[in-house]
Amino acid sequence: MSQVSGLSLKTFPLFIKTHFGEEGFEKWKNALSGDLKEVFDNPLIKLDDWYDFNEFFIKPMQHICDLFYDGDEKSAWEMGRFSAEYALKGVLKVFVKMGTTLFLMNRAAGIVSNYYKPMDMRVVKNGKNFAVLAIVDFPDYHILLENRICGWIERALEISGCNNIQIDIVKAFKDDDRSVEIKFQWE
Repeated sequence: MSQVSGLSLKTFPLFIKTHFGEEGFEKWKNALSGDLKEVFDNPLIKLDDWYDFNEFFIKPMQHICDLFYDGDEKSAWEMGRFSAEYALKGVLKVFVKMGTTLFLMNRAAGIVSNYYKPMDMRVVKNGKNFAVLAIVDFPDYHILLENRICGWIERALEISGCNNIQIDIVKAFKDDDRSVEIKFQWE
């Protein structure tokens, strides 16, 4: 069973309130059921706790897509960008700008891996102005997670000073091959 950290869940209410206000947050929260509603009703999500990935991450994110984006799963990309902005603000933002882009990609893979378990995410290829990240054998892989990760890393690259970022899925998840490769290119 896959899990997600409470830190990752914390950005859902922040994202909704920032983009859709308190009224949007109440609408979203009221669309949730039982345990979900209880977790997000409590303003103190336990950041160090681990939650069921599908129940507490995919379902709430799908509700955001359905309520505010007509079901468009690409909206998870915007949630990822928002999460990166939130995670990499302050001192960390300066740190991101000071390192090399390859260092940033390696750190991003490590950071993202800390939000989900079990997850192994790493740079498998790199060169001048590109890197390929692999997500290996994550049991509950979902397109919403892929979009959120791509948005997170895209924003992290922008914060580090990269321009003209292109992102391509070079190896898609399949039931018989449970890995994904995502190529990031930049100037």
